Amino acid sequence: MSVDPPFLSKVGKISTFIMNLAVVLGGLISFAWLAGSLLLYWKLDRPVWELACLAAVSLVVFAWFCGRELSRRSVRAFAGKPPDDHSEQEEWESKEQLEGQLAKIEEEVSEAKRGGKKKMIQELEVAREDILSQLERFELEDKVEELQRLRDEASAFGRGSEAREYSEEIDKHKAKLKERGDRLEDLPPFARAFAYGMLATFFLIIGLLHLLVPLVMLLITGFFWEAWAGGREWLRAPEGMTAVIAASLVLACLGVRIVSWHFSPETSTKRKESLWEKRNK
Repeated sequence: MSVDPPFLSKVGKISTFIMNLAVVLGGLISFAWLAGSLLLYWKLDRPVWELACLAAVSLVVFAWFCGRELSRRSVRAFAGKPPDDHSEQEEWESKEQLEGQLAKIEEEVSEAKRGGKKKMIQELEVAREDILSQLERFELEDKVEELQRLRDEASAFGRGSEAREYSEEIDKHKAKLKERGDRLEDLPPFARAFAYGMLATFFLIIGLLHLLVPLVMLLITGFFWEAWAGGREWLRAPEGMTAVIAASLVLACLGVRIVSWHFSPETSTKRKESLWEKRNK
């Protein structure tokens, strides 16, 4: 099982923090729009019962939607909890997929040989060698992890000579992994620095793109405030503000849905899988 380099791990955490911050800010701003639109309606000096009805309907609908979303999330969590060690599941699924692809390629090679398709056989052989190479890397990484566990156990029980033997075996397997050169940490210094820089830039750009959404929402908030302060007629009319309240209510509910979806275990799992695949390409 490969381990992320500390630098990429930190960059990934920063990018994830920015994305989480953007989602939270977007949800808070959408809720602030609802509260602000009710406040502006109150500024119209309309009868109290109108404001009370609008506020009651808005809060009841918003509370109902929040409760519905919380219930759906609880059902999903009860139906299937994410595994405790997700990285192990990722690796296991990857190995299973590779083994399935290898079996399929073997069948295609047999069919191509029967049909005498030399060009197809060559292409399939290259694909098979690539998959076998990846499986070999998985096996070496698994062996290193197993030997490290055995070494730690031997050290804990005072078996120093046995622990040293395990350390020697670990060094041998790590040397084999380094000779392969198919991991970022095994690349030459310049190529490794370039690859890390590209991945770090990609992670940060993804995070900053998420942050653009709440920034745009803040700009829209400023636009509406200027329109209100400028005395725009459609914002001073009860009908116009009622439409704004309705739109703000829809956006507030949408914000709850997005926040719930973003922080759900399933979405977090898929996001980590996507980042893991990009790091290991």
